[in-house]
Amino acid sequence: MAISDWIRLIVLSVLWGGSFFFVEILLTELPPLTAVLGRLSFGGAGLLLALVILRQPFWPLLQQWRAFAVLGLVNTAIPFSLITFGQTLITGSLASIINAMTPIMTVVFAHLLTTDERLTPGKLLGVSAGFAGVVVLIGPDVLFGDASVWGQLAGLTATACYALGTIYAKRLKDNPVSLNAAGQVCFSVLWLIPVVLIVDRPWTQPMPSLPVWAAWLALGFLSTTLALFLFFKVLKGAGASNAALVTFMVPVSASILGYLFLDERLGPNDLLAYALIVSGLLVIDGRLLKVLCKRLRTAHTAT
Repeated sequence: MAISDWIRLIVLSVLWGGSFFFVEILLTELPPLTAVLGRLSFGGAGLLLALVILRQPFWPLLQQWRAFAVLGLVNTAIPFSLITFGQTLITGSLASIINAMTPIMTVVFAHLLTTDERLTPGKLLGVSAGFAGVVVLIGPDVLFGDASVWGQLAGLTATACYALGTIYAKRLKDNPVSLNAAGQVCFSVLWLIPVVLIVDRPWTQPMPSLPVWAAWLALGFLSTTLALFLFFKVLKGAGASNAALVTFMVPVSASILGYLFLDERLGPNDLLAYALIVSGLLVIDGRLLKVLCKRLRTAHTAT
């Protein structure tokens, strides 16, 4: 992978890790659904502007509205809302660790719902390690009736939504990626508007402070619009496998930001859970195992 792609990947991990940090700031003054609607509205505006800059037509958004409506609901509106609700009960650092389960969930649902992505022994081992991490993370709270378990389960349910959305998005694979990003975000806004009006009644809420507005804009334009643009650049230049490396890096960025600015701390079980989830991701990714096997064969040949 080129140095430029590594730089994009690092910046992307900070932007996506920063999304958990920015949400923590929004939740000091805003209800979760309003926070999500604002983020997606700003992000959607940025993505539509990107279509104009790239000179891509808007008519496919209307022509494929059913697919974008489903994708916007399953892959954006519901999981974003669940994660943001979860952060009212758990820290952003912990939410980012749970979010790292998304690729593992995708492997499970792909096996159940498709015929061309079956579980292999290696993938099964990786999935087992990932779910062991979830047990370590959530298990003690379930046993002792800690209220934060609902925040963790909300985040875990969001990863299942992302997995389903990823599988569903295959039917839009012939579209430019920027069009798919704009479509799913814009239609997610349409889903959320009536819900926010009914549930949060934003006209009854006080006007947010300037720091909250700044976090809102950063969440929309940086952690959504710019982050998706960088992700697609890495995807195009370095391939899907290398782009997926950001999954390992986001919790690290989120934890560092939470530690520096919000005084968040991860406990030993959180770190153990993250280690298990990362181990599962590494096994599913397969590249590290291939390198180790190659070195073992080389050492065996040399002897």
